[in-house]
Amino acid sequence: TQIQQVFLVILCASVSCQWWKRYSGAAAGCLGLLCVLLLAGIIGLFLYQKNQLTSSNTLTEERDQLQTCGNNLTEERDQLQTSNNTPNEERDQLQTSDNTLTKERNQLQTRYNTLTKERDQLQTRYNTLTKERDQLQTRYNTLTKERDQLQKETERLKQSLVEKVCPDGWKKIGSSCYYVSTEYKSWEGSRQDCRNRGAHLVVINSQEKQTLVNRLCGVKNYVWIGLTDSVSEGTWKWVDGTPLTTKYWNSGEPNGGRAENCVYFYSRSSDTGEWWDYYCYYKYRWICEK
Repeated sequence: TQIQQVFLVILCASVSCQWWKRYSGAAAGCLGLLCVLLLAGIIGLFLYQKNQLTSSNTLTEERDQLQTCGNNLTEERDQLQTSNNTPNEERDQLQTSDNTLTKERNQLQTRYNTLTKERDQLQTRYNTLTKERDQLQTRYNTLTKERDQLQKETERLKQSLVEKVCPDGWKKIGSSCYYVSTEYKSWEGSRQDCRNRGAHLVVINSQEKQTLVNRLCGVKNYVWIGLTDSVSEGTWKWVDGTPLTTKYWNSGEPNGGRAENCVYFYSRSSDTGEWWDYYCYYKYRWICEK
């Protein structure tokens, strides 16, 4: 090593000094001084190398620390890079989601605008129809009022006409004329007599007519009325062709089967009367109506 070499040089210098002592004291002094200087230089060199070695070790240690720190920084940089990539990915995903939501929002806005337009059109159509309905309702009310006025006028004219056209011997009741015979004839004979007078056997299709005929008939009297099933057994029809709807049969009537096909009215009291089916050839009084 370097230290061993230094000691070897010192040893050689000492030997040389002993050898030179033999020849000259001055020379020996110079040589001793030289040895001292050489020793001091060697010691300084030794101390310098030691310092250099210490500095080198310190630098090596610092280098290792810096290397470790660099490695740590590299690792942290990689971690930060990875962490940075993750937000970028999340940012890209959020951007994609934002784009999708924006597209859906625009579609919904378009749909909303379309529905709003359709609603406005329907509202306009509704308002138009409502206005037309109100106009039609007003027109209908006007026509109904005019119809009622015309009906009243018609009834008035009809009543006036009836008052003028009811022949002698007929009774004017309401808008019709009634003839109560004093003779007795069969149902067919009675019907033909009404035809000859421009009328028909009376038709009873309401409680009012039932009460009217009961009053015209007189208490405990019989009169033919215009009801028969002679055309089709069991199918009772009035002489004006209308079917039987309102019925005032006596209890158990009609019960004559194919033999009794014509109907007479019996006035039981001043308030009550009933119908009976009977033989058409039998002779009763009758009531004509026109």
